[in-house]
Amino acid sequence: MKQLLCGFLALASVLVFGLNSADAQLKVQWFGQSCFLLTSPQGLKILIDPFNPEVGYPMPKVKPDLVLISHEHFDHNYYQMASGSPKIIHGLNPKTLDWEKIDESLKDIRVYSVRSYHDEAQGARRGKNTIFVIELPGVRMAFLGDLGCSLSKEQIEKLGKIDVLFIPVGGVYTIDGEGANQVVSQLNPKLIFPMHYKTSAIKIPIEPIDKFLADKKDVKKISGNQYVINQLPAKPQIIVLDWK
Repeated sequence: MKQLLCGFLALASVLVFGLNSADAQLKVQWFGQSCFLLTSPQGLKILIDPFNPEVGYPMPKVKPDLVLISHEHFDHNYYQMASGSPKIIHGLNPKTLDWEKIDESLKDIRVYSVRSYHDEAQGARRGKNTIFVIELPGVRMAFLGDLGCSLSKEQIEKLGKIDVLFIPVGGVYTIDGEGANQVVSQLNPKLIFPMHYKTSAIKIPIEPIDKFLADKKDVKKISGNQYVINQLPAKPQIIVLDWK
């Protein structure tokens, strides 16, 4: 009976704290704008929303296994950034710009899509956008792409419980700091990675991160572009990475 109980507790630990060990780390690297490289505990590398060199950030050298593209704007769809022969998943069909239905599994991850819009007018101004949900054992992430409005009840249900959130905060073309706060309240994630905001490197006229960070206490500013997730914090934290 004691052995059975111990086995049950061990299983529960894996399910609830799936990354809570040194050999089960999720690595997050930010290259600027909305471009991230995620490395799963099994070493699978996922490049998300690679930007065109014209954006202004330095071009990183990356060799991912998988490339995710939320929509077909030049600061999000430059898959040529990736070397090697990765699998490329477009959230929108590059020709029709309509949503693709995505549900893919590879190694220790599953990726599926949730439909959304780039604006508050159901895509009439800036088109459609794809939210990617990335599932790993013990942690669920949502990458919002260029989300342009708050989430509907249906979208929240499709997203499910989100532990790690990648969210645009720079306004103008996406939700701004206030809108991002609303979405964070809707999803209540444990870790929040702001993206798509003004820095010294870019020419795109969007807002800096300040409005989103105003009056926030649980903010961790990292002096570098990498963050390793071993476990989820008890209280929500905002992780601000440097693109350099």
